[in-house]
Amino acid sequence: MANTTLSVANVDFGTLKSSYKTYLQGQTLFKDFDFTGSNLNVLLDVMSYNTYMNNFYLNMVAAESFLDSAVLRDSVVSHAKTLNYLPSSYTSSKATLNIVITPEDTPAAITMPRYTAFTAMVESNTYTFTTNEGITIQADANGAYYVNDLDVYEGEIVTEMYQVNTANTSQRFVLNNKEIDINSLVVNVTESTTNFANANYTRSLNTVGMDGVSNSYFIAPASNEMYEIQFGDGVLGRKLSHGNVVEAKYRRAAANNADSASVFNLAGDIQGYTNVAITTTQVSVGGGVNETIESIKFNAPKSITVQDRLVTVNDYKTLLKQQFNDIQAINVYGGEELSPPLFGKVVISVDLANADGISDQRKDDIMEYVKDRAPLSISPVVVNPEFLFVDISSEVVYNPNVTVKSDEEIKSAVVESLSTYTAAAIGDFDSKLRMSQLSRAIDDTDASVVNNNTTVKLQKTLVPVIGRSGSFTLNFDNEIYREIPLNDIFVDGTAPVTSSSFTFGSLINCFLRDDGSGIIQVIQDSQGIVQVVNSSIGTVDYTSGVVQITGLNVSAYSGAGITITAVPTKQTVSSSKNIILSYNNTPRISITQERI
Repeated sequence: MANTTLSVANVDFGTLKSSYKTYLQGQTLFKDFDFTGSNLNVLLDVMSYNTYMNNFYLNMVAAESFLDSAVLRDSVVSHAKTLNYLPSSYTSSKATLNIVITPEDTPAAITMPRYTAFTAMVESNTYTFTTNEGITIQADANGAYYVNDLDVYEGEIVTEMYQVNTANTSQRFVLNNKEIDINSLVVNVTESTTNFANANYTRSLNTVGMDGVSNSYFIAPASNEMYEIQFGDGVLGRKLSHGNVVEAKYRRAAANNADSASVFNLAGDIQGYTNVAITTTQVSVGGGVNETIESIKFNAPKSITVQDRLVTVNDYKTLLKQQFNDIQAINVYGGEELSPPLFGKVVISVDLANADGISDQRKDDIMEYVKDRAPLSISPVVVNPEFLFVDISSEVVYNPNVTVKSDEEIKSAVVESLSTYTAAAIGDFDSKLRMSQLSRAIDDTDASVVNNNTTVKLQKTLVPVIGRSGSFTLNFDNEIYREIPLNDIFVDGTAPVTSSSFTFGSLINCFLRDDGSGIIQVIQDSQGIVQVVNSSIGTVDYTSGVVQITGLNVSAYSGAGITITAVPTKQTVSSSKNIILSYNNTPRISITQERI
């Protein structure tokens, strides 16, 4: 009996060809045909390839039809549009300058126009920074012309012009650079090429309060990582007329390549004046690239629940990371969680990429953004994060009979394993490092590793002013091990709370140590002779992990500061609120061989 069916259970090339062959062999006409050596074999290849490719493309079409399975950026962006989500654009690096102009005459005022340009170099590359707004500088009582805290933004100023053609129903206003910083976009509409009456249009994030004569525009994502400008329809926003000329100006940003610029020069003049002194109060920070596919897929579904307002913790995290591309990590919590509590406050702790702390200006930017979207009864407070470092020591035992690697190679592999594990486990707010997982990561480094004895300590750094008495509060955010010494001798020779060495008055090689009862002492180790030189210079709360140091007057120290080390009680160390658990990247690894 002839085979009249084809199997559709599998769609790979080999299975398809075999299915076609089986089908033809079941037909009377081809029953005794030599498929392998005949020209028909070529036709089978073509048919199989064609079917395979069709199945592939159909599968791709199906995958691109859903946000979670799409892999093409344009598909992901299209799905995001249905959720009213705008992927974040490139962002310009921003610096803050103080400027003093010394004119040869005495003008009543000096006008600094919008887009006044400054130049700066980063790694031998020159970047242009411009002002966002025009400024009028009045002479002060001493006849000085200056402006403080002037924000300048990196980026080439690009102007694009479009003439409206209402006969072209498919006309779009797509901006021609993917490196655009959309926050810099300025849109003006002129009546025509002969009538120069114009109006400035403002960007609308929603339609609240909008009518048919509102000079508003919207920004929407376009294909190929571009953005387009959209105007109203006469009901929601003013509708453009035939012959109108649309002018769009924006900055074309260099992402974070222009971060860390510190020395700025005036490019040209300010109202004809060139004798300008420039002081940098904040080096350039905040440059970033446009949002990644993975980030869009993660944030777009959440944005529809946020609705451009700030109520929940996730609202703050979602909108702030969307608005400020340079936010690397963020944590938000209520002021009532603090001790003492700050009722009516929301605390925002932000870690910026490629920046050492957060500037006052950046704090103001975030607070201004939050105030427009948070409930009236809530006041934002933006704080710098604190870093709590983990210090890892490990004694690793391996069997040389099952590997050709040397001790140094095993050690290097362990160091790499520690870096990989800590990069995934910590480095963010509310993170945890678990000793069981850490030990397992070391054991899994190589098949030859048979055992490890690993300990973790916590470290923070204080930076005293030489010769000046200072007080410090160090929050280790974990319960600290409490050991009661016998005759001032700790079991392992080291107290749970210790510090790196410093000079105390005229005494060298001094360090801090807890006494087992909650008191921090200053100890001197003079050629093996240990003595207490200050019996009470602070306290330690073993339960909360807070170390208080009062009246510490240091004559000298080495490095970036004095490192305070604490031994945690529990096998899992964690961080909360504004503390980021981080890895110091300098583990102490010892290697021992054990032949088995």
